[in-house]
Amino acid sequence: MTNNLPKISSAYQSKLVSAIVSISVFFLIYLILILASLLMIFLLGYGAIKMLSVSLNYFTVFGAAGLLSVGIFVFIFLVKFIFRKNHYSTRHLLEINRSHQPQLFAIIDEIVAETGVKAPQKVFLSPDVNASVSYNSVFWSMFLPVKKNLTIGVGLINTTSVGELRTILAHEFGHFSQKSMKIGGYVSQAEKIIFETVYNNKDYENFIMEFSGGNAIFKIFGLISVSFINAFQSVLKSMSSFLFKNHASLQREMEYHADAISTYITNPDEQTSSLLRLELSDVAFNTSFNFYIESNQKYLPKDLYKNQVSLMKILSERNNHPYINGFPKIDAEDLTHYNKSRIEIEDQWTSHPDILKRIERIRTNETRSTAADHRFAKEIISGFDKICEIMTSKYLTLHMAKNVGEVIEDETFIKLYLDHNIYQSFSSNFNGYYERHNPVIENIESCIPDAAAHDDGDLFSDKKVSLVYEKSGIEGDIQILQYLASHPKEIKTFRFDGTLYKAKDAAGLIPQLENELKRVKDELLENDKAVFQYYYHISDEDIKKDLLKKYKNFAVIDKEFDDFQKSLNDFTPYLQFMAATLPFEEIRKHRAKLLKAEEPFKLKTQQLIENSAYKEALKPDDKNILQEFVKSEYIYFNKDKYLEHEVSAISLVIEKYQTLLNDHYLNSKLELLNFQAGLNNN
Repeated sequence: MTNNLPKISSAYQSKLVSAIVSISVFFLIYLILILASLLMIFLLGYGAIKMLSVSLNYFTVFGAAGLLSVGIFVFIFLVKFIFRKNHYSTRHLLEINRSHQPQLFAIIDEIVAETGVKAPQKVFLSPDVNASVSYNSVFWSMFLPVKKNLTIGVGLINTTSVGELRTILAHEFGHFSQKSMKIGGYVSQAEKIIFETVYNNKDYENFIMEFSGGNAIFKIFGLISVSFINAFQSVLKSMSSFLFKNHASLQREMEYHADAISTYITNPDEQTSSLLRLELSDVAFNTSFNFYIESNQKYLPKDLYKNQVSLMKILSERNNHPYINGFPKIDAEDLTHYNKSRIEIEDQWTSHPDILKRIERIRTNETRSTAADHRFAKEIISGFDKICEIMTSKYLTLHMAKNVGEVIEDETFIKLYLDHNIYQSFSSNFNGYYERHNPVIENIESCIPDAAAHDDGDLFSDKKVSLVYEKSGIEGDIQILQYLASHPKEIKTFRFDGTLYKAKDAAGLIPQLENELKRVKDELLENDKAVFQYYYHISDEDIKKDLLKKYKNFAVIDKEFDDFQKSLNDFTPYLQFMAATLPFEEIRKHRAKLLKAEEPFKLKTQQLIENSAYKEALKPDDKNILQEFVKSEYIYFNKDKYLEHEVSAISLVIEKYQTLLNDHYLNSKLELLNFQAGLNNN
C-alpha cells in the first residue's frame, strides 16, 4: 500500500533542499564560532603562560587568569544551551493506550498499516482543538533516532465525526512518513541556540561582570569577554531570518503533502468539512473559556466541552450555518464572508498554509474515497464525559486559572453567556446587517416626504449585508496599501485582485479604492434611508415621532462618540511613561507634557459630564469620579516617587470614560434597533 502513496512534489523537494542548505550553513557557522572560541582559549592560554614565564607576580597572575577567562567565557556562552534542562511538561496531557481506548487505537492501527509508518511511541489526549506529531527534541536527538508521539485534542474529538477524525489522524500520520521532519529537530536546536545566545543571555553577561568583582584587571577582561560575546551574537542573529523563513516554507509543503496522504487513504469531503469547521470549533472553545476568565473568578466550568458544543450551536444559528449529521456545515465561502479583502500577502513566517489553499489542493488530490462515517467521534472514546471533566481541570491549571468560584452546569453557562452578549439581542430580522454597521442618518427629516412602502426582505437581504462587509474590506485594504506605500522595503510584492504588484505601486491603487469606498457608503446610506422610510411608513403618528426621535438621538451619540473618543486617544499616550522605568529627570519631562495635555482633556471631560448625550447614562459614582478629576490638580510624581493615589485615580478616570462611551453607544443602538424590530409586530 505504501508504494502507492502520493510522492513528494517538486516544490516540496525544492523547499527541502533550501531548508537543508540553510540548516547546514547555520551549523557550519556555529561550528566555526566554536572552533574560534577554542582557538581563543589556546592562543590566550599560550599568552598567559608566556606572561607568567616572563615574570611571576600579582599583576601577571591576574593578567594571565583574565586572558584565559576571556576564551573560556566565550566558549561556555556558545555551548551552555546543551546543558539546559528541557522544561516541557506533559502534566496537561493524558496518556492513553489500546486497553483504555480500543476503538481509537483500531483506527490508528489501520492508518499505520495503510501508510506503512511506525506506530507512535505514545498517544496523548490534550485539552485543545488540535492534533499534532511531536517528539522530545533534546540536543542528542539530532544524532540518535527518536520515536514520535501523537497528541489528539479533546476539543477536536468533541466537534468532529469519526470519519473526520480519521482524516485528521491520517494527516498526522502523513507527517510520520516524512523523513524531512528530522529537519524540524535541527531547526528546533538552532532555535534553542539562537534563543540562549542572542535573546536569553543577559543573566550570563551579568554573571561575567559579577564574577569579575571589584578587581580592575578582571573588570577589563570581563568587558572584553562581553564584547566578544556580543560580536558572536550578531553573527548568529543575522542567520536567524534566513533559517526560519526557509524552514517555514518547507513546513507549508509538508502540510500539503500530509494532506495528500490523508486524501488518498480517506475521504476528501470529510477532510474538507473538518478543516472548514476547525475555526468555529476553536472560537467556540476559546470563547467559552474566556467567559470564565472575564467573570473574575465568579464562575468555573464543570465541563468546558459541553460549553463548546452549546456555543458552537449559538454561533452557527447566528451565522446561518445549517446542521447536517449533528454538526454545523461550513462552506468555503463562509470563511471569506466577513473578510472581503482583495489583497494577498504571503506570510513567509507562517508554518501552515491558508485553509482555503489547502482545500484547493485537497480537491485535486488523488483519492480512494473511503465511505463516510457520520458517527460522533466522541462515541468511540471510552468514558468521554469523565475525560472532558479531567481535561477541563487540566486546561484551567495550564492557564493558571484559580480554582475558585461557583461551578456551573452547561444550562447556566448558556443563560449567562446570552445575558452578557449584547449582540445576541439584535433581532434576527436584520440578518446581521447591523452587527458591523450603525443606523446613522444625518438630516433625517429630509427622508420623511419620501417615506413609502418598501419590502423589508430586500432591505436586509444577503446582498445588502454583503455591502457592509465590502465596506469593511475596502477600508482595511486602504490601510494595508498605505502601510505598504510607506514601508516599501518590508514586503516586496503583493497581489491585488489576483494581479502581482510591487510595494512601491501600492499608493497608485489607493484612489481607486477610495472611489469604491464612496460608492459603497452611498449605497449603504440609501439603504439606511429606505429602512427608516419603511418603518416610518408602517407606524402610526405617535410611533413615528418616537422613531424619528430615536434616530436623531443616535446620530448625535454617534457624532459625539467620535469627538470624545478622539480626545481620549489624544490624551492617553501622555500616560504611557508611568508604565516604564525611567530616570527621574525623564519622568519630570514626561509629567510636564502630561500636565499640559490635561487641560484640553479636562475641558472635554467636563463637556461629557454636563453637556452631551452621554450625561444621561452616567451613574452617580462614575460622575463623581470624572468630576473629581476635572477639579483636581494632580502632579503624579513628587520627591522622586509616584503618588500612587493620583496614578490610580487617572487610570480609573480613563476606564470610566471609555466604558461610558462604549456602553451608552451600544445600548442606544440596541434600543433603536429593538424598537425598530418591534414595529413589524404592530
